[in-house]
Amino acid sequence: MAYTFENHLHNFACWTAARAVQRNFTTTQNIVTVIEASDLIRVEEYQIQTAQEFDTFHRRCCKQLIESFKIILPELDVSYGRAAKIVAIYIKTSVIIKTLGEGNLAKVSHPPIDRILLANIHKDYKDLNVMNNPWTMLTETEYFELIAKLRTIRIEKFWELEVYWSVAQIHKK
Repeated sequence: MAYTFENHLHNFACWTAARAVQRNFTTTQNIVTVIEASDLIRVEEYQIQTAQEFDTFHRRCCKQLIESFKIILPELDVSYGRAAKIVAIYIKTSVIIKTLGEGNLAKVSHPPIDRILLANIHKDYKDLNVMNNPWTMLTETEYFELIAKLRTIRIEKFWELEVYWSVAQIHKK
């Protein structure tokens, strides 16, 4: 069996997505299982061009992830916010970094949403009121309301919003 760079990248993207959402949630293996049962692993095949196309793809993938979790762990309550973080980190790792942040998908895919990102955005854009709910509890409606607010910030590529995310902020509580 050949182990290709694409296999390697997929494995790493699954691991990074799992690590990003895993605390007080579930195991890496469970997260890998639901990723591999979704359209997320074929994101590049969709040739997404616009934010609207991405949002449609995003909704489909998040619903697939949530439904797969319900099958393997019926007792687990999976929010849209958690599923969205899996999607964002998987795409960031498997596509955006690989393409050096270029291309239509890099331009329109959502950045990973977390407390650090939102708190730092709030410092510069208080009027957006982005600190309403913890990312782990966001419903689909709340998530897309937040994305609409974030899209008002003037940047060329949506991943550039991560300028507001800082590793140094992780250890400050």
